[in-house]
Amino acid sequence: MADLLSLGLCVGFPLLARYGERQGIFPAWLSSIIACYLIGIAVGNARLWATNKELLEATAGAAMLIGLPLLLFAVRVRESLRYARRMLFAFALCCLAGLLCTAVVGWWLSPQLENAWKVSGMLVGLYTGGTPNVQAIALALDAPPDYVVLVQAADVLLGGSYLLGLVTFLPAVYSRFFPASESNGAAEQTDLLERVAFPKQMAQLALALLTTALSAGVCYLLTGGLDNLTLLILLLTSISLVVAGSSLAEKIGNSYPVGEYFILVFCVALGLLADFRELASNGMDLLYFSALALSTTTVLHLLLCRAFGIDRDTTILSSVAGFYGPVFVVQVATALKNQRLLAAGVAVSLLGFGIGNYLGIGLAYLVRWLGAE
Repeated sequence: MADLLSLGLCVGFPLLARYGERQGIFPAWLSSIIACYLIGIAVGNARLWATNKELLEATAGAAMLIGLPLLLFAVRVRESLRYARRMLFAFALCCLAGLLCTAVVGWWLSPQLENAWKVSGMLVGLYTGGTPNVQAIALALDAPPDYVVLVQAADVLLGGSYLLGLVTFLPAVYSRFFPASESNGAAEQTDLLERVAFPKQMAQLALALLTTALSAGVCYLLTGGLDNLTLLILLLTSISLVVAGSSLAEKIGNSYPVGEYFILVFCVALGLLADFRELASNGMDLLYFSALALSTTTVLHLLLCRAFGIDRDTTILSSVAGFYGPVFVVQVATALKNQRLLAAGVAVSLLGFGIGNYLGIGLAYLVRWLGAE
C-alpha cells in the first residue's frame, strides 16, 4: 500500500502542479518544479507512510532517462544560432562566468565539503541549462539524492531572491550601467508551451524510449554493462541532439511539455528520498557553496556584458535563460515589456539544455582532477 501511495504521488501530483502554475493559482515564486520538490520533501520528512528507497530511486532514474530526451528534442540548434547574435554572445558569457566561478569555488571549498566536485558540476548545469541538467548531472556523477534536493533548495532561496529582483527593482538599477534596449517590437513566436495532440505525444514518448534504449545499448557495447552512468547520460544527450537536428523532431512537434512532466515526476521522487535530518550538518555548507557560486557568477557575467557593451535587457534575459530556464524567460521578458527578445531568450535557454550536461560533467571531473575529492 505504501508503495502505491508513493507511486501515485509521483505520477499524479505533477499534473496538479502544472495545472496550478499555468492557471495562475500559484504565487509567482512557486514554479511547478518547486511545488513537486516541496510536496515530496513534506511527505517524506513527515513520514506519513513508509518509503521504499529502491523503488523511488528506480522511479527517479526512469523519469530522468525518459524526460531528458523529450526536453532535448525541443532544442533547435540552427534557430538558436540564427536568433539574435547578441543574445547568444551574452549567453556564452554567462556560461563562461559559471564555469570559471564554480570551478574556483569548488576547488576552494573542497577541503570542507565532501563531494564538492560533484556539487560544482551540478551548479554549472544549473547555471547553463536549469534544473533538468542538475538532475541529469547528479545521476551521471552518482551524487547523493539529498545533495540534489539541498542544491535545489539553496537555488530556491538564493536564485528566487535574485529572480524577484529582476522583475522588480534591478532593471532600473541596471539601466544606470548598461545601454538601453529596443523594446515593444513585434513579438517573435515561440511554441514552447504549445500542446500537441495525444497521438503526437505518444509518438514523442515512443521516440524518447527508443533513444534511451539506443543509448543504453551503445553504453553496454562500450563498457559491457550499464553501471557507467556518466557515459550513459552523455550518450543520451548526444543522440537526443542528433534527433533534435533531424526531420523527426519537426514531425513529432513540441515535446517540451511531455518532457517537463517526467522531470516533475523525478522531482517528487527525489523529494520523497530526501531526509533533511540526516544532512542537516551539510546543509549550511551547501548553502554557502551555492551563495558564493551564484553571486560570483552573476557579478562576473554583469562585468563581462558591461565590457562588451551588451544592452540591459539582453544581459538580463541571457542570465535568466541560463539560471532559470525557458519558462522564466517568458515571464521576465513580459515584466521588462520587451517581447522582441522573447524567442531569442527561449532559443538560447533550450540550447543550454543541450550543452549543460557536457559542461557540468566536464567541469566536475576537472575540479576533481585539481584535487577536490
